[in-house]
Amino acid sequence: MTKYIIVEKKRNIGILFTNCSVEEILNIDSKYNVGDIYLGIVTNILENLNIAFIKLDNWKQNGFLVLKNEFFFTSRPNISLGEEIVVEIIKEQISKKGPTVTKNISVQNEEIKIYPYNKKSSSISKSFNKKDTKYLNVVTRLIKSKNFGLNIEKREGPFHLWKLIYRLKKVQQEYLSIQKKINNSQTLPCLVSNKQEIVDILLKKSLIQKETIIIVSSLREAIKTKKKLLSKTIKKDKVIIEYSREKISKNYEYYVEFIVRNALRSNVKLNTGGHIVIEKTEALTSIDVNSGSFKKFRSSRETILWINLAATKTIIQELKLRNIGGIIVIDFIGMINQNDQLSLLEYLNTQLQSNLPNGRIIQISEIGLVEITKTREGRNIYDMFTQECRQCKGTGYIREEKLSNKFHTHFLEVSSIYG
Repeated sequence: MTKYIIVEKKRNIGILFTNCSVEEILNIDSKYNVGDIYLGIVTNILENLNIAFIKLDNWKQNGFLVLKNEFFFTSRPNISLGEEIVVEIIKEQISKKGPTVTKNISVQNEEIKIYPYNKKSSSISKSFNKKDTKYLNVVTRLIKSKNFGLNIEKREGPFHLWKLIYRLKKVQQEYLSIQKKINNSQTLPCLVSNKQEIVDILLKKSLIQKETIIIVSSLREAIKTKKKLLSKTIKKDKVIIEYSREKISKNYEYYVEFIVRNALRSNVKLNTGGHIVIEKTEALTSIDVNSGSFKKFRSSRETILWINLAATKTIIQELKLRNIGGIIVIDFIGMINQNDQLSLLEYLNTQLQSNLPNGRIIQISEIGLVEITKTREGRNIYDMFTQECRQCKGTGYIREEKLSNKFHTHFLEVSSIYG
């Protein structure tokens, strides 16, 4: 099965296609990405909530440091107000909530991760055989002697110790470069390291597999992408890198824009003729299933079941595409027959397990609403490409003009009376 990935460098957007349908949209924000390392300042400590606020830059948003995760439930955290602190972002900001950070920073490539400040964080993948594990234990002990933690994952293909040691030296050099920036930084707070690009995320999420075609907007980007993949020891025959000529690169921008706009629609048509309506709110995401004018079967019972099953598949696809997490409430078309209800739930559970393993069905309410929870992973499509409306302030409504004029007239009258 061939995968296509379109990379639009200008806006740091990557779009993954499988079987000619959009499967996932990736985007790197200009700030606060997972893996970024900051030299921040402690601005507030709430011991009763086990949280510290870390100023990361000159923006208003602060990072959240969960103290009990960092200091192993000690009675008092060993940080103080105004202290300079090196942190790494482990969870991107969601809506108005700032990013979550950790003191246990890490520097990594595809298979090796070192923890400069925590030698207890060490592990070796169980996929290695006994002989290789014996060698790796020696390497781990050597790293620990330098007060570093080490995590080694198994790569596909044969294992070569000299290659691993070479890549380990590369990671250590990268850390020394980061440490040098920290020591020489003159303005605080500041960003110390952010090297993530779309290709890095593709590698991290293991999306680059056999028969993958990566399409970029220019020859220059194609060469750069190829070098990055080869530096990560991706085999030459594993991916094909294509590029659109300069004269048609604008068409790619328009195409990417079309896909993003399409993914933001609240109304999604079903192949059956019905449609679903997806509404994202602060507390939860609601999905309403509507039959429209679809009439395939003589029996209304069969028609309703057919539409609900078709809607289930589309709902799972949209949740994955939009990266929606948290509480999700689905209002299917009402079914009286209990066997039909069980068939729908079984199909929904199967789709969740195969496409969204971090999602699960919680319950069906008394009025037939299906409740699902899905672990949040990174930003959803709304956080990536939208912002709060200045007119309605996110409510979706604005005051009627007549009412606004009446209020304005009344305000002027009251003002004239009271001076």
